[in-house]
Amino acid sequence: MPKRSAAYMAGQRDMIARAAREVLMEKGIYEASLREICTRAGVSFGAFYNIFPTKEDAIVAARYLDLTEYELGDLPPVSDWQSYVEYMVASFCGRSESDLRRRRVSLQFAAEMLMIDSPPEGAPMLLDVQRKQMATNLKAVFDSGEIALPMGLDRTVEIHAQLGLGASHRLSNDRTFAVADILAALEAGLAATAGRAGRQA
Repeated sequence: MPKRSAAYMAGQRDMIARAAREVLMEKGIYEASLREICTRAGVSFGAFYNIFPTKEDAIVAARYLDLTEYELGDLPPVSDWQSYVEYMVASFCGRSESDLRRRRVSLQFAAEMLMIDSPPEGAPMLLDVQRKQMATNLKAVFDSGEIALPMGLDRTVEIHAQLGLGASHRLSNDRTFAVADILAALEAGLAATAGRAGRQA
């Protein structure tokens, strides 16, 4: 059998990742079977394993695709404080059907990573892509003069990521909790740690 080109292999990888994303969004991690992912992608098990060592590696690729093309790619650019808050709410607290499905997959994935001794290669990049976007957005707001970033950009990004994840977790675990209360607490925490008051006119 002739050796496949790098372009062909990259195309196969992308096709499988897209199929995995579709199945994950429909069924979640626990109900998504390797057979269904392969069927959706139109590949055999052998072809799958030529690209991804494990199902978990394909899930990482699907999650990365979802973050870069669907979640972050759908959000408008940030240029001021209000648009930054809206970006954080959309990223962590959205209530649309696709937001809830995405959150389900994210939480299931996090639970699975807790039980694996060695997470799949590429798993850390899922956190990196969100934090890089957050850093870009915070820098834009800082440049606009609306925040002071008293703890520096990197530390503020980490704090904001944890605030966003906490708000997401709270909303995911108690659907009766008032969303407005969560969002108010999130915005207050974001403003306090970003040094918003210190840069306002």
